[in-house]
Amino acid sequence: MSNRRRASGGEAFGSGVTDPRRVGGNIAGPGGPHDNHGVVLDVTRAVLLDYTEVALVEVAARDDDGAMGPMDRALAVMLAGRINRTDERARVLFITNGDGAAGIVTELLALAGRLGPEFEEAFMARISELADGGNDRPGPGGPA
Repeated sequence: MSNRRRASGGEAFGSGVTDPRRVGGNIAGPGGPHDNHGVVLDVTRAVLLDYTEVALVEVAARDDDGAMGPMDRALAVMLAGRINRTDERARVLFITNGDGAAGIVTELLALAGRLGPEFEEAFMARISELADGGNDRPGPGGPA
């Protein structure tokens, strides 16, 4: 099962995809993630996200002896975009479990709430629209 999202004007995977180890950017203190104006961003070589894709995957675990164990489910999350201040593109595949995915979602929901009720309302409306087959979904009802 796969779910693709592309921002308007974004390309899925064109030429010029770069080594993901060359991407950069950072979030630094002195404050924390809940402080207003408490962090400084280094956007050098940060990826400007314009494409996501997720898939359900089965992964095999190995026991202590190296033998294959039972299959388990995980989530594959591909994030892609243009690298800031360049013409290069990057795409990075992350593999996580339900706990990792829940951590990302809860952080985004909490951040939306801290940005104020107008932003939170628009954010939640967009989530509902996309979950219901909104116009950014490739295939029927959205761009290919």
